Amino acid sequence: MLGILPVLALAMRIDGQTDGIGMANRLLAAELHTLQPQLDQRAASQSRIAHMQSRLATLNDQTALRARAASLLRAASAAALPEIRLYRIALQPRAGELRGHAADVRDIQAYANALLHAGMERVAIQDLRATDRHADDGRYDFTLSLPFSPPPLHGDRHDDRPADASVPP
Repeated sequence: MLGILPVLALAMRIDGQTDGIGMANRLLAAELHTLQPQLDQRAASQSRIAHMQSRLATLNDQTALRARAASLLRAASAAALPEIRLYRIALQPRAGELRGHAADVRDIQAYANALLHAGMERVAIQDLRATDRHADDGRYDFTLSLPFSPPPLHGDRHDDRPADASVPP
């Protein structure tokens, strides 16, 4: 009898602990079931935030492109010379491009200098071709490249907005 008593006490203790662990598991499962909608909502919110951040980046790029287009058109109109005839103004991701023709190379160089004075930081003659060599007045087709300054990096901002508005996990 004395040998069975410790074994029974140990069995009762194991059964009590097993029941306690089973109750704790059921309680945790119920809490997980209660919190699951909140976890799903958080995941959906993070997905929406990522989509909105992507859309904001796209809109910021479009805004920068519009500002570059406006500055390019403003400089082209401010630097206008009667000797220069533009037939194409193109906006590339990293540069603006002006194509036109003029009667003399000096007019093209004067136009490039006028663009510099109109606010464009750099102007390069990218292509220059004589199109009518046998005519008395001569004509040159040209392409001017106006590289844009790179956009500021996120760390270079001088405002009070946070650099990253994401929700921490």
